[in-house]
Amino acid sequence: MYILFYEIVLPFENLSVLSLNKHKHKHKNMNYYNNYRKEMTFQPYNRETLLGLIDQIEITRVDNQVITKWKGVVTSIENVSRIYEVFDIKKYINDKIELIEKNFEIKEFYFSVTKGVQQLKLISDSVTINGVEFHKAFFILNSSDRSRKLNFNSGLYSKSDHYYMVSTTQNLGLCKKHYRGVTQAAEEASKEIDVETFDEQIESIQKLVGHKVAFSKLRDIFMENVDKKTPKINHKKFDNLKISMLHSLRRTNDLTADVAYMLRRTSEFMKEVPQEKDFYLDAFTLFQVNMKLYAKLDSHLVKNETERILGITQWAVRNDMLAELLLE
Repeated sequence: MYILFYEIVLPFENLSVLSLNKHKHKHKNMNYYNNYRKEMTFQPYNRETLLGLIDQIEITRVDNQVITKWKGVVTSIENVSRIYEVFDIKKYINDKIELIEKNFEIKEFYFSVTKGVQQLKLISDSVTINGVEFHKAFFILNSSDRSRKLNFNSGLYSKSDHYYMVSTTQNLGLCKKHYRGVTQAAEEASKEIDVETFDEQIESIQKLVGHKVAFSKLRDIFMENVDKKTPKINHKKFDNLKISMLHSLRRTNDLTADVAYMLRRTSEFMKEVPQEKDFYLDAFTLFQVNMKLYAKLDSHLVKNETERILGITQWAVRNDMLAELLLE
């Protein structure tokens, strides 16, 4: 007997699970990820089982309405415009599974249907970086209720801590609204998936191991608009990362009073980091802590945050070089 695990994706606002608010996916409060972390339940991969589940999705258009059914039950009815294009998610998943299986052994899968949203995550081979086990993974997300964009990305997933990273990959990567041309765009975005798909992502993380980054440089990455006012969302993201790092350092007994003071300061009131107050953070730990904050975002949004935090590689300082600087 196979059980389908449904994932209810809560909005950032104080809305109920059954809320039909069309803006529920416009994430406004990043503290949500500290308060709500639901573990995904993966199943051992069986092609026939997975395709049997996917085959029970029905998406049809009747005049200006898109009707979504799951196992014969209507889960969503959405009014759409004339430029809306119904995407054949069943065929797409079938095609991508066949393509992925040519180069990767799929070991587990997670599939969910929530109203008009269909989500699939495939877990493949593992790779260990600095003692942390990551799994090569593929993420496909489709919505027939206009709430989410069509997504197809690859990344590295940490099953133990339930977070993942997604970065730019050649010949793979899709984020598209369901307008005319979405089907063609989806096919062109993922024509090739081979053994080199994850090489660049693995190398990017490996570059962080054994390095440290100055707190002042980390702040510069988030305050990206030097000549303009930094968006409030950037301040919120930076504040969340600082508080998470504070807890991480406290757990490892690496927290000093001066570091705690800087990490607790509100970003909007931190105009600069004084040289005498600057300090260094472990780059690999910083990367992990940051990505855990975005564990429930769609893959294209995780991709944005991955590429932002990987910007620390250009400021990373080797431990031996740092030691020499501190002795001067």
